[in-house]
Amino acid sequence: MLEVYYYEDSICAEKVLMTLAEKGVDNWVRHHVHLFKHEQFDPDYITINPKAQVPTVIHDGKIIRESSIICDYIDDLYPEPPLKPVDRAEIAQMREWVKEVDEFAFEAVASLSFTAVFRDRLLNMSDQDRAAYWAGQTLLDRTIRQQSCVYDGINSPYAIRALVAWERIFDKIEHTLEDGRDWLMGDLFSLAEINFAPLIARTGSMGILSLWFDNRPNTIAWWERITARPSFAEGNVGAPAEEQKLYASAGASIIDAARKRLDAYKADYSSALS
Repeated sequence: MLEVYYYEDSICAEKVLMTLAEKGVDNWVRHHVHLFKHEQFDPDYITINPKAQVPTVIHDGKIIRESSIICDYIDDLYPEPPLKPVDRAEIAQMREWVKEVDEFAFEAVASLSFTAVFRDRLLNMSDQDRAAYWAGQTLLDRTIRQQSCVYDGINSPYAIRALVAWERIFDKIEHTLEDGRDWLMGDLFSLAEINFAPLIARTGSMGILSLWFDNRPNTIAWWERITARPSFAEGNVGAPAEEQKLYASAGASIIDAARKRLDAYKADYSSALS
């Protein structure tokens, strides 16, 4: 039995949902964890995910955590269609892309989401509720990042880190696709695309992809191919329909300042250090 603990507005959960859709697996048990009702801090959930994060998978009683690891696990559990290359060196190269997601892209989209979308939600909480939200966190790094983005907005150092991280990643993607390949691993749609998809979609929901997509035609075409896959829709990738206006409005409120900060970085690296 495959059980999935998830929140439909979680970019990490969307990776797993998209992987399951690619595999055609629909006989999994759903456990909804509402993050903004603080259900991730429930003691019973903390016992299976001490970081208070989603998703978590339980397969035949065994716990698997971390979204990129879960996607890899599902690919092994359901071999067809494959989402990893056969060649060991190519698997390593694919996992380098996944590492980009885990180490840089995730923090980038999380920072921009809290800088724009979730900032007002948290600032509009009562002091008591907001204090309870921070106190319930289980990872100090995450709390410091979220607080910086909420209280400092686009001027947060995490905001410029996010903008620059996407700049470097999209540049790498553009150059990789220059040989005419459809996917990062050539002809194979892989876990590299799946791990990137929800993060790029969330950034796109804010209407700010133009910061990086201008003059990157290969990346635009690649992204259009990803969004056209049935698994993208089946995995409900992207901001929920009822929140799309909120995301777009939030993105519009920061895009000019974000472009200014990114342009300043491109002109002078040291501008990002102040």
